[in-house]
Amino acid sequence: MANQSSTISRRSLLRWGATAGIAGSALAACGSPDTTEPSPGSSGASAGPATLRFAFWGSDDRIRRFQEACELFTEKNPNIQIQPEFGAIDAIRTKTTVAMAAQNLPDVTWLLGDLFPQMVTDGHLLELTPYLDAGIATDGFSDSVLAPGIYDDKQYGLTHGLQSIGVFAKAPVLEELDIPIKTYPEAYTWEEYASYAVQAHEVMGDNFYGTDDPSYAGANNYFRAYARQRGQDLWSDTGDLGFTEDLLTEWLTYWKDLRDSQGTVPTSLALEQNPYFEGAPMIRGLAAFHMRNSNQILELQSLSSEPLVLLPSPGNGGSGNENIGLDPNFLGIASNTDYPDAAVKFVDFLLNDPDRAEIIGTTIGAPPSQAMRDVITPTVSESERQFLEYISFEAAAETKPIPAARPTAGAFQTGMTQAIETLAFDQATIEETITTIFGDLRGQLLA
Repeated sequence: MANQSSTISRRSLLRWGATAGIAGSALAACGSPDTTEPSPGSSGASAGPATLRFAFWGSDDRIRRFQEACELFTEKNPNIQIQPEFGAIDAIRTKTTVAMAAQNLPDVTWLLGDLFPQMVTDGHLLELTPYLDAGIATDGFSDSVLAPGIYDDKQYGLTHGLQSIGVFAKAPVLEELDIPIKTYPEAYTWEEYASYAVQAHEVMGDNFYGTDDPSYAGANNYFRAYARQRGQDLWSDTGDLGFTEDLLTEWLTYWKDLRDSQGTVPTSLALEQNPYFEGAPMIRGLAAFHMRNSNQILELQSLSSEPLVLLPSPGNGGSGNENIGLDPNFLGIASNTDYPDAAVKFVDFLLNDPDRAEIIGTTIGAPPSQAMRDVITPTVSESERQFLEYISFEAAAETKPIPAARPTAGAFQTGMTQAIETLAFDQATIEETITTIFGDLRGQLLA
């Protein structure tokens, strides 16, 4: 399947479908179907006082920022009170699953990408298509920004924080290793990345490695990029697997060869600590490169005394830019909300209010529109400006559509990551891993 770049209109975008993706980190919301819908463009407070439950997850700093934003919204809309519900993502996921069964979920809520297809097909999310630019301003949203929230030709979720996969490195380390720094519109090839990873180990010695390994975390996001660059994808247009056994074998062999040559941090060493933020091998002085979501630059930079650079995923440079896949934080409205007009008004605030943009900054990623990114650019750090420039390039790129996932895709992705992690610990062969993924896991996906 040849890669083809084309300009895609918003109307044609609604024929794309959506990705289940795991990059998106958020809370799934739903409710039982409700035949009562608000009138697009109507006032959120027109029906009288409303109290909206708003669910999200994150660190203490993120919670503080969103509480402040909720208070600001009520100042601007005195008839609408916001009741925040928050916690750690694992706890919130469990709480949400229970609330879903009871049809008692928040009015406005963050969406978990892996649960998104199921939320839509079970009728739990309000369709937002009628409110695009008629209650919720999206005129500044690119097609790539809208795409993750589309399912079955209709908009059910809206991006409020842009992020994507990338590669971090300490600039002085790359300079010492004589490794060139490539940024958009260019990127390393996968062959270059492997060569530089091995070079880092050979030059720096036995206790230093080239890169951490997505085999034990985030494998699906980077494999999706690899597959798209080769004319395949995670999913086919029918919801089946969109990649072949041969391609997955190639991917698994790539990383096994790097582990064998010590181009990657040994899995057991990498997982001695949580491999994120302060536990990231790059931060711990064990590796030249760190493969992680691009929006994490602020916290990573705060943990490093040396300046960091943000590089594209290997293979996404040049003509590969059409394969970029955004994995945003996005939100939706429960279909059984008692206050749909107020919920629409609150969502528009979360997406488009300049004061809200300044309060939240980049804590959940970049604002979805260039206008809001321009608002916060003068107020953020140099590292955050680097991220905003990076994500603005991706948001404007003319990318291939990402096929829709089945409602069972979340469980498949979890199982695939676990199977590849087992391989990384040398507890399975590549052949056994392929059999697991294309056997039992694929069977569960298609059931």
